[in-house]
Amino acid sequence: MNPVLVTYLRLLRIRWRWLVWGVLLALAVATVVLILQPPMYQSKATVLVRTPGDVSRVVDGGDTYARSRAATYAQLAKSSTVAERVIADLHLDIAPATLSSRINAENVPGTALITVTASAPSAGQAQQTATMFLSGYGATVRMLESVPGSLVPRAELVVVDPPGMPSRMVASGVPLPLLLFGVALTGLVAAATIVAVRSALHPYAETETEPSGVKG
Repeated sequence: MNPVLVTYLRLLRIRWRWLVWGVLLALAVATVVLILQPPMYQSKATVLVRTPGDVSRVVDGGDTYARSRAATYAQLAKSSTVAERVIADLHLDIAPATLSSRINAENVPGTALITVTASAPSAGQAQQTATMFLSGYGATVRMLESVPGSLVPRAELVVVDPPGMPSRMVASGVPLPLLLFGVALTGLVAAATIVAVRSALHPYAETETEPSGVKG
């Protein structure tokens, strides 16, 4: 094995307490940040792009058209037009751009389904925003898909799963176990780097054999 690597591993073994403290310190800082971070809640819903008009009479029942429009309308969810409609309905004191940033819509690949997620500072507001957003969202789609002289649009949004019970978001939606693992790994790497730098600055001190229970 590389002599340099052997020396470095020996230093890590000697300074193992540094590694532990690095992990603990990183986790402590992350915990404080999470506690001080303003709470955000999210409510999810699922809508289906349905083709009730002439498009539904084609061979596949309009499924191809619906799937092609689903990806487009997932992007439309973050438009200022929909945000302004929701703000007016809820009488929110918030800028359209801010509301748009709290809305996320994803088209389930290969389907005409769209998963919509609404975020807000409170659980009640998150669910209410999701509910009102779907109303404004659907109205916008119907307007875009309207056909002159026809009472039925080419496509429309149908709510499959209504806004569910809000859940609190942690670190912008990153799973907590994954977040803590990343923080712990960062602390470990930082501590190991400090050990390496200290070894480079004080090579003679680090090469001495450390008595058990004296250093670390």
